[in-house]
Amino acid sequence: MKLTRLVAFAFVSFFCYGIVNWMMSISHFHLQAKLISLPEMWQGLLIALVLYFVGILAVYLNRMLGFYVLGIVILIYSLGLVNALMAGYQSTAGMEIKLLLEVIGAIGLGINFYTLVLLTRWRHKTN
Repeated sequence: MKLTRLVAFAFVSFFCYGIVNWMMSISHFHLQAKLISLPEMWQGLLIALVLYFVGILAVYLNRMLGFYVLGIVILIYSLGLVNALMAGYQSTAGMEIKLLLEVIGAIGLGINFYTLVLLTRWRHKTN
């Protein structure tokens, strides 16, 4: 298995999280009870981007440590996706917006799960 495949799935995972985060922060969609300002949304995305880069860099520099760092980052943002799915389901948004959020969130969770599977397989190969 190539490292580029793992990194590609990590970036797609970040992209799905970014879309869900953006959707949750737009006040027009009515997906959250507490409104998130645009600077807070960008700050959250920047922190996520840095954490994903740290995880990917750790995989390149020290494979054993990198498996765990990237795995923890993906687990943390998977919990964020689950939270967004629950908040979106309970929101007063239109059905189309809810469905779009649920589909993107479910795709993101599936990609996160597959990335964790790839990390586990690769870790067992390198031991």
